[in-house]
Amino acid sequence: MKKITLLFDATPIAQNFFKKTDSRSGIYFASYNILRAMAESKQYTIILYVSQGNSYKLLRAKKRGHLLSDFPYITMPDRAFLDYTISVHKKNINETRNILLKTLYMLKIIKRFILRTRNCFFPNDSSVAVLNTVDVFFSPAYPVSEEIKQKQHIKRFIVIHDTMLLNFPEYFPAQGGFLWNVRLMDSLDKKTYYFCNSECTKQDFLKYAANQIDNEKISVIHHASSQNFTHITDAMEFDSILKKYGISPAKNRQYIFSFCTAEPRKNLVFTVECFIKFIKKHNITNLYFYFGGGHWNDFLKKIEKKINTFGNYKDKIIRLGYIDDIDVNAFYSNSLFFTYISQYEGFGVPPLEAMMAGTPVITSNNSSLPEVVGDAAITIEYNNEEQCIKAFEGLYFNKDLRTQYIAKGLERAKLFSWEKTVQCMTETITKACENETGA
Repeated sequence: MKKITLLFDATPIAQNFFKKTDSRSGIYFASYNILRAMAESKQYTIILYVSQGNSYKLLRAKKRGHLLSDFPYITMPDRAFLDYTISVHKKNINETRNILLKTLYMLKIIKRFILRTRNCFFPNDSSVAVLNTVDVFFSPAYPVSEEIKQKQHIKRFIVIHDTMLLNFPEYFPAQGGFLWNVRLMDSLDKKTYYFCNSECTKQDFLKYAANQIDNEKISVIHHASSQNFTHITDAMEFDSILKKYGISPAKNRQYIFSFCTAEPRKNLVFTVECFIKFIKKHNITNLYFYFGGGHWNDFLKKIEKKINTFGNYKDKIIRLGYIDDIDVNAFYSNSLFFTYISQYEGFGVPPLEAMMAGTPVITSNNSSLPEVVGDAAITIEYNNEEQCIKAFEGLYFNKDLRTQYIAKGLERAKLFSWEKTVQCMTETITKACENETGA
């Protein structure tokens, strides 16, 4: 079969390229790695698509020699997105008492749209001509624009990462930066194909959208890690990394690690409470709990308030904050074990990364996490204090158990790679194109 001309929505990559590592979501890393693996597969002629409001970010990334610079690109307007966003913010204004502040915020939003989209309300002729040559539109996250939907010959594929806004609406009262996710659920149709990153995501997706989509066009294709991780334990190198984050190597060398966004679903308050109870129970004085990654401002205040209640033990909890890409591997590798006791995950990447780095893992037994870790990690109920402390005890006091889970984790991690992910996607895409042409 001839090469497939694929229009790849690079908007999530362009949007997040200039953010700090801990501000980039898993969607950024998934989008980047899927694009890279698709380019390496040699089965596609790739053209990038980016919404016109983000086209300037794409140009900046291309100037830096980013992966995005390897491909031609087109931009298209997304009038539906503008209309939807403005209407949502208008609704928020009507529902709040603080009219003045919301009005100022609305003006800021309007100004941003004017600056970014002042010449972008109509597609240019060259972009329209390119669409006529495209076989497939692939979106690693975002909904399809109306201009692309109008091209009936283009097969459409979208990756579904989770349904957390539907599962936990209480965590997202204002929706804010998650508007795209709301809009995606509103845009579902029976002509589009969907790739779910886990069986859990698929089942949740069907629970909320079974009548909007064609069940025969949903595939489960597992994702992989954000980058390649290996077991690195060079003591001198790690000491220099600890100093970089303001940590005394001699004092704080033995630690438990957690790497995630500090927000309610990640269950960090519960985890640190269990950690403090564990070290108190066994009178352990030389063990610390490190957690790093991005954060929600309100939740960060909550967890800091909780830490301040630990009295003399509060210094045992160390927030690393932003961790550079090149340093994450070292924090995984040198930890005694890794915890990720999340309430829900569409696809739990950090436990996979920890296993790749040769670190024992404690994680939850819910959502997609068992699909990721199998029997290669200790799994517990996310809100069961007794199980959590028992898991801490097992890995802290039993070196043989740690060794056992390290070996299991390394083998389990080999099952996941972006090359396998894209190979499975390509099989589905190719089959859909062949069915269309009758090949």
